[in-house]
Amino acid sequence: MSQKTALPRWLTPITVAFALSLLLTLIARLGSEVNRDGMLYIATAQAFLDGGFAAAKHSFAWPFLPIAIAAVSKLTGLGLENAAYLLNALFMAGTCALIVACVARKSPDLAWPCVLIVLAIPGTNEYRNELLREFGSWFFIMLTWWLALRWDERPQWFGAFTIQASLACAALFRPEAFTLFGALICWQFFAAPRQERWKRLAMIGLIPTIGGTFLLIAFFSGHLDGRLNADLGRFGLTRFDEKAEALAASLIEYAHGQARTILFFGSLALIPIKLINKFSLFLIPLAYFFISGNYRDFARRHALFSWGIAAHLLVLSVFVLDLQFLSGRYVGLILLLSTPFIAEGFNRLILNFPRWQKLIFAIVVLMAAANVVSTGSGKEYFVEAGKWLAANANTPDRIYIDSGRTAYHAGWLKLKVAERNQREDIAQAASTDAYDYYALEVSRKDPPWNPDLDHIGLQIIQRFEAHNGDAVIIARPKGVTSK
Repeated sequence: MSQKTALPRWLTPITVAFALSLLLTLIARLGSEVNRDGMLYIATAQAFLDGGFAAAKHSFAWPFLPIAIAAVSKLTGLGLENAAYLLNALFMAGTCALIVACVARKSPDLAWPCVLIVLAIPGTNEYRNELLREFGSWFFIMLTWWLALRWDERPQWFGAFTIQASLACAALFRPEAFTLFGALICWQFFAAPRQERWKRLAMIGLIPTIGGTFLLIAFFSGHLDGRLNADLGRFGLTRFDEKAEALAASLIEYAHGQARTILFFGSLALIPIKLINKFSLFLIPLAYFFISGNYRDFARRHALFSWGIAAHLLVLSVFVLDLQFLSGRYVGLILLLSTPFIAEGFNRLILNFPRWQKLIFAIVVLMAAANVVSTGSGKEYFVEAGKWLAANANTPDRIYIDSGRTAYHAGWLKLKVAERNQREDIAQAASTDAYDYYALEVSRKDPPWNPDLDHIGLQIIQRFEAHNGDAVIIARPKGVTSK
C-alpha cells in the first residue's frame, strides 16, 4: 500500500491561509490607487504626527486606524501610505488565519476547505486594494472568537478579560463591534453547562454590561458626544418618521398610510439583496449545507458564529432603517462568520459529487484571482493630474480644487477641497481673481463643461482622462500666460 507523503509541519491550513492572503493583497495592491477613505485616514495620520490626538480627532471623529498607521510608519520608517497598506495586509492575513483556526478547532476536517472559502469569497476579498477600518475590526473580532473558543474549554477570569480587551480593540476600528458582546453572552447562556452558567456569564459579560449601562446613562442624559452618540442616535425613530412622511407625500393617496411599512421593509430588503450579491457563487454550498441534512448539530457546534451573525444583522438593520443605504463591505462580517457553514456545504458537495471536484476547485481559484485582478478603468489620471499640479502650481492656496484624489496625489493633504461640480461656486471664484488654476473632477455623466468655463472666462489647459471618459481638467483664467 502506498504511503501518503506527509506535509512539512509548518505547512498547515493556518499558515497557508496567512501566506496566501498576503500574496493576494500584494496582487490587489499592484497597479491600484488609494481609495477615498484611505486618503482620509492617511491625512488624519499625518495630522496625528503633526498635532497629536486632538488634531487627528478634528480630522476624523474615530481616528484609531490613522493613529495605528502613524505608529507603524514611525516604527518601520515607511511612508504613511505604505505603512497603511502593510497594516491592512497583516490584519487581513491574520483574519483569514484566525477564521481557519476557529473552524479547525471544532471541525478539523474543514480546515483546508475553509482556506479556499475565506480566500475566495467576493464580499471580503474584493476590498484588498483599499484602506479600510473593516480589516482591523475583522482581525480583532476573529481574535476574540479564537480566544473565546479556547476560554470555553478552560474558563478563567484572565481569559475572559483578554476576550473583552480584544473585542474592545475591534471597536476602536468599527464601534459597532461592541454589539458582539451580546453575541458572546447569548452564546454562553445557551452553551454553558447548567452548573457553570452564571459564573461564566459573569466572567464574560459583567464588565461589558456595566460599561454598556454607563454608556446608555451618558447617552440619555446628554453627556455623550462624538461618534458613539451618533451611532446610538440611530436607534431613535425621529429621522425614520420624517422620511416616512416625505415618502408618503410622493405616494398616491390610498398608499399614504402605508408609507412607514413600505419604508421599513424596503430598507430591510437591502440586507438580503446585498448579501446575495456578495456571497456570489458561494450561495450554492451555503444552500447545500441547509438542504443536505444534519445542519442543526453542526450549527450548535459553531454556535458562536451563529450568534455573531445575528448580532451583526441587528446592527445592519438599524443602519439601513436610519440611512436606507448599505455599502457592500458592511456585510463583510456576516460573510466571514458564515465561513464554517459554507465550508461544510462545500465539503459535502465535494464528497457527494466527486466527478465535479476539479471543476469546483478551478472555479474557486478563479474567483480568488478575480477578486484581486482589476479589469476596470484605472485611476491613474488622478495621479497624473496631481503630479502636474505639484510641478506647475507653486502656491497651493491659489488652486481651486474639487478633486480630493488629485489633491492627495499632489501632496496637498491639508488643502481645503471644494464640493465637486458646483458650477455657480466656480463662477463666483473666477470673478474674484483669487485662483491661478482650477483643478476640476469631471464625470462622464456631467453636462458639457466647455461652454460654462468659456462663459466665466476660464480655459482648459490640461485634461487627464480615463478610458471611460471620467477626467480631471486643469483650467486657468483666459489671457494668463504660463508661469
